[in-house]
Amino acid sequence: MALNRRTVLSGGRSGGSLQEPAADRWHVEPASWRWARQGVVKVRRIASIVVLVLAGSLWPAVPGFASGSALSQSTPAARLQADFNNDGADDLAVGVPEESVAGHIAAGVVEVLPGSATGITGTGSQLFTQVGGAVESVDVFGASLAAGDFNNDGFDDLAAGAPFETIGTKLRAGAVSVLYGSAAGLTATGGQLFSQVGGAVETEDNFGFALTSGDFNNNGFADLAAGAPGEDIGTADSAGAVSILSGSTAGLSATGGQLFSQVGGAVEANDDFGFAVSAGDFNNDGVADLAAGAPEETVGSAELAGAVSVLYGSAAGLSATGGQLFTQVGGTVETDDAFGFTLTSGDFNNDGVADLAASAVFEDVGSIPNAGAVSVVFGSAAGLTGTGGQLFTQNSPGVPDTAEQDDRFGDALATG
Repeated sequence: MALNRRTVLSGGRSGGSLQEPAADRWHVEPASWRWARQGVVKVRRIASIVVLVLAGSLWPAVPGFASGSALSQSTPAARLQADFNNDGADDLAVGVPEESVAGHIAAGVVEVLPGSATGITGTGSQLFTQVGGAVESVDVFGASLAAGDFNNDGFDDLAAGAPFETIGTKLRAGAVSVLYGSAAGLTATGGQLFSQVGGAVETEDNFGFALTSGDFNNNGFADLAAGAPGEDIGTADSAGAVSILSGSTAGLSATGGQLFSQVGGAVEANDDFGFAVSAGDFNNDGVADLAAGAPEETVGSAELAGAVSVLYGSAAGLSATGGQLFTQVGGTVETDDAFGFTLTSGDFNNDGVADLAASAVFEDVGSIPNAGAVSVVFGSAAGLTGTGGQLFTQNSPGVPDTAEQDDRFGDALATG
């Protein structure tokens, strides 16, 4: 018996540390090596999201910029902020998705540690359980986080994913809670709970599996992108999708919400589009754009090679028109690379245009299996381009250490 991706997304985990009394939420089946490998991908993603998110790297007070991105050349680094109480010091949000709450195993919590003149402090820290919905076992609230000023009131707000949340009778449909900032810090008062927008809520969509924020329509309000890698598109099981919730004076809203499936390529079963998301202004037009990973995308005959789609922002919001699909750059596309497993954006060459870094955590380096690699795709006035793209491994010149089996170089990425 092996854990397949459905096992992992129903709360199962190697070693049995994630459990739930309701037997019908377990789903262990005989599985081929390929499906077992997908289970490993999912389990590592969830297990590694102890999600220490330095809130200060998530939302700047400028339009067109987004969570997970580095500031563009034209914006001073000092303006980066996720200041939930607007006291001038960045705060730290920490997801604890396997925390038990009142007997509910792995319900999950989010803790907030305030910044101060002397740094991060536990004094005045806050603990939140899921807002806008019931606390339940294996919701894994806090498995993903993104900050942004969704109501443009000068206080940064926080979105927290619960990708295993049950919606009605739809197991593991997923949900996202939003807590709003105030002079007293984040508050559950007025908190919101969103299920998938722009499409039907379905079993095992895992909405909220990945989150990022950015002003995709350049109206001064942060918007939220939420991945649902388990979303079925037509008859394509787990093709994956990304939903967009728009910011407004009243906060995030499902009104006018958008749902995107993979752009620049065919929608296929088990692509897991939306497994990772990152925003940045890749064409330097002042509007945030969105990159979304599909690490299980088949490229030609290479299964699980992985790909990254890019959607560009505009005054009307994100659009699939002009969207791009990138496979691994700077190296050979191979089976089981899982390119697009993690993403981050930043201006790596200091030309004023955001660039994208994307990992391929199962990349083989020479004869060394699963050593891992990170590709860099550069931005330009025409958007991201594979021209001049780079590939880094632990064997690259100047990179410390050496590539070894199962290192998974690129398993987590951040820019600053």
